[in-house]
Amino acid sequence: MLGILLPIMMAVSIVVTFFSLSFAILKRSWQAMLVSVFASLPVSLYLAGVNPPLSFLGGIPMLLLFGTFIMKRRDHKQIAR
Repeated sequence: MLGILLPIMMAVSIVVTFFSLSFAILKRSWQAMLVSVFASLPVSLYLAGVNPPLSFLGGIPMLLLFGTFIMKRRDHKQIAR
């Protein structure tokens, strides 16, 4: 059972990350970017434990979180105007 659960969870995580990231970029939504951060965590934690070229992909949620803060800050600046 666990042998099939991990690939299903990874596939769902990748699909949700891709769609929420593309929606966040198109609509400039920091909430959708935050969803992509949490959706990419299982894949990044899995990749953080492999050999060095792929282990650097484990830092993708940090980049997405940084993008979330930038989008939220821009949103607040536009509201303040």
